[in-house]
Amino acid sequence: MSTTITRVVVGVDGSRDSLLALRTAAEEARRHRAELKPVIAYSSPQGEYLDFRFPPEGGMAKLLHDKARDRLITCCARVLGGAPEDLTCSPVAVLGPVGPVLVGMARNAGTLLVIGGGSHGLLHRLTESSVRNYCVRHHQGPVLVVPLPGAVAATDRRGEDHVRTAP
Repeated sequence: MSTTITRVVVGVDGSRDSLLALRTAAEEARRHRAELKPVIAYSSPQGEYLDFRFPPEGGMAKLLHDKARDRLITCCARVLGGAPEDLTCSPVAVLGPVGPVLVGMARNAGTLLVIGGGSHGLLHRLTESSVRNYCVRHHQGPVLVVPLPGAVAATDRRGEDHVRTAP
């Protein structure tokens, strides 16, 4: 595995933890003099399964893509203060399930994958932890999980680290 980081891929969905992950990813990209690639994965209202079987076409596909890209650009502007002059930043919107999209975008050697590790309600923890677990298990390179401030690591009976909000 390469120890030189040439690209930093970060998952962004507009949540507080993804914005913190974007800020951290930008710092890492600057530190390594690497390209920053913010990624938003999206699906149509019909859901990921039907998107896989019957992908949106034509005007609907363009509308979904443009809406996701606009959301990503807004998040980047909010966190980075616009297009950073000291950093190559290449935002991309991709139709598909979050975990596989992020791992696919980070598949090249020398890529650091950054994801938010925040903890909210039960439903959010279940869906986000599945993305986090997918990325950690499937990405061949380094993965940086950025916890929300006030989160502490907890180890379960199997010895796996998880993040929970401190009381």
